[in-house]
Amino acid sequence: MTQRLKLEPSPISQTHVDKEFSPVCNCATEAAHIDFSIRRADHLRIVVRTPGGPTVIANREFSKGMVHVQWDGRGPNGEVVPDGTYFAVVRLRGAQRTIDLPNPIRVDTVKPTIALVSLSRGGGKALFRYRTSEQAHALLIVDGERRIRTYSTRKRGKFEYSGRLTAKTRLVLRARDLAGNLSRPVPISSL
Repeated sequence: MTQRLKLEPSPISQTHVDKEFSPVCNCATEAAHIDFSIRRADHLRIVVRTPGGPTVIANREFSKGMVHVQWDGRGPNGEVVPDGTYFAVVRLRGAQRTIDLPNPIRVDTVKPTIALVSLSRGGGKALFRYRTSEQAHALLIVDGERRIRTYSTRKRGKFEYSGRLTAKTRLVLRARDLAGNLSRPVPISSL
């Protein structure tokens, strides 16, 4: 039987699990998406192992093909789980198999911090140098509108802004981490 299971293709394939999310961010990444394909229709029980016990996120019949479920970062009693790494487990009733998905899911509820290191102007541009407490995108808000979102998520970085800046321009620096948490606004004094 063991040899047969080794030679039989896995009943699950094409697994994709969100690596990181924040159940408290009120943003697009407030739930972890768990997607995979099953070879045959089956009754699946999908759980996430948490400190309070397994949290059931699906317990029903699924058709052959893609399975899409979400975990909201809550434990079996509805509380937000502590920050950390979690794993999903899929029980296929008909196939009589339990498969631990190897993809870790990291819950991060801590907001990043961002600090302006320096600001210099020249040639109609302003150069902002910043540092963050963790990997995060830097955001520049000018008069209430986001104008810059850095591509990089390095903890130290810089970006240029070539828009019009006056003494009355309101500048705010923020950071959004990989889980979606948004830092507190850091006002930048007028130029």
